[in-house]
Amino acid sequence: MRRDGFTLIELLVAMACAGIVALAAFGAWGNMHGNYVRLQKEYQSSSKQLLQEIVETKSRILKGERGTIENRY
Repeated sequence: MRRDGFTLIELLVAMACAGIVALAAFGAWGNMHGNYVRLQKEYQSSSKQLLQEIVETKSRILKGERGTIENRY
């Protein structure tokens, strides 16, 4: 007897396996996305801080103030 196609049980098993793999993939993606968002916020805050320091240094230079970086820390 020749059998063409799949049985319903075989299709259900395949769909269950695909669901488990998809669940693991979505969980991993969620963790990576959360880390990306956190790192992006940290980058933006450190960039703002660095830009503010550059602006302050530029204004001091234009005013003719003297000083070294070591004096600030």
